[in-house]
Amino acid sequence: MSERRPFHRPQPRHWWAHKPYLAYTLRELSGVAVALYGAILLAGLICLWRGPQAYAVYLQLLRSDAAFVVHLVLLAVVLWHVLTWFQILPKTMPKLILGGRPVPQRRVSAIALVVAILCSAALLVVVAAIGANS
Repeated sequence: MSERRPFHRPQPRHWWAHKPYLAYTLRELSGVAVALYGAILLAGLICLWRGPQAYAVYLQLLRSDAAFVVHLVLLAVVLWHVLTWFQILPKTMPKLILGGRPVPQRRVSAIALVVAILCSAALLVVVAAIGANS
């Protein structure tokens, strides 16, 4: 008696590059840039922990033209990642109802993005104030 095998629909080799999946694939791939930027910051903390000489080498590396280009690319990708994160936010959360009417998804995304921008600006002000006092 032969064993029954389930049917597997054939898929093209590059299914992820087709229109409905490409935005999702690129958005998920942008998470690698977020992790890479986190690794760069972690390397800075490790160098700071290891002493002034190691941290000076780290700062010298960050002053190079290549590091500047890498940071510009990472900044663009991370900003796109953040923007798309807030675009999918209302799709992943329960429907928000205020005054008996559902809040439009675009408004939820816009409010969340504005709150994130305000929090980032507040953090920038605090870091600048700490830097000015030291």
